[in-house]
Amino acid sequence: MHSPATVDNLESALERAVSRFDDGSATSAQMRYHLGFAPGGCRGERLHARLVLAAAEGEGARVEDALDAACAVEIVREFALVHADIEDGDVVRRACETVWSRFGLAHGINAGDALCAVAYLALLDGTATRLPDVTVAMTRRLHEAHLAMCGGHSRNIAFRGRPLVSPAEYRAMMDGKTAALFGAACELGARCAGAGSERAGAYAQLGRAYGTAFHIEDDVLRTWGEPAAANPGMLPPTWSFPVVWAIAGPPSQARDTIAAAYASPSAFDGPTAAAVVAALDALGAREAASRATRAELDGADAVAQAFGIDRSERVRALCQQALRRVA
Repeated sequence: MHSPATVDNLESALERAVSRFDDGSATSAQMRYHLGFAPGGCRGERLHARLVLAAAEGEGARVEDALDAACAVEIVREFALVHADIEDGDVVRRACETVWSRFGLAHGINAGDALCAVAYLALLDGTATRLPDVTVAMTRRLHEAHLAMCGGHSRNIAFRGRPLVSPAEYRAMMDGKTAALFGAACELGARCAGAGSERAGAYAQLGRAYGTAFHIEDDVLRTWGEPAAANPGMLPPTWSFPVVWAIAGPPSQARDTIAAAYASPSAFDGPTAAAVVAALDALGAREAASRATRAELDGADAVAQAFGIDRSERVRALCQQALRRVA
């Protein structure tokens, strides 16, 4: 785990990244708000940034050598969240009002765009300590993950109102929406330590496996975790790994209950949501999700062993901690 000093260094670097481009506009204040550097804002766990640092330190780099990349990956993630909140109509994130809800839709779009620009400028700050071709390769990789993430969000939006989503379609969505940036975080961290293409690529595989596991466990939390426990019978009418798995299974009364609920164009009411959760329980969907998560973790272990990476287990320890928090 990272020391308090490392966490402080990361927070300082993130604040510098968004503050150095402060032109006195409302957008500058909104970026600081979203990242938790302004009153009323709430900070995230900085998981993607910490993954960059864990991979870099595991490969022998100093924290200072990877802060710019850590900031870049984290801010790309945060920009995506600003826009995702708009896409989903969410008014609360991390117990705070979302940017678009607090400042207006137009400001939300603009603040997200600005964060995207700040992210890549942060990465370019590393050119003083890295060879230019390494920075170019890292920038390209982050852009590729960014594009994949947009594709994943697009798939997720397209799922709304669909009567059926196949396991292959859902896997493709997870690969883009979540796994791609996890992979880029680990790969960029390794690059900061001077890892070559093959070794850095292995870190990307490791990160993608953990990203997929994280997505599945987040789906489980939304169905059976604390929010669901606080509101018995409530289940967001969105596609999730347990639901996709259940509907893809053999015919049964429980499967038909879930399929009928998701085939309806209307939002779930309390009784419908409760019936869906009960049917998922009857089919063993939660256990199926746990098996899928375990398979991703086993795959990550196999990659680490095959390529001799993450020998200090910094990346794996951080991801395991994050998964426990999600689960």
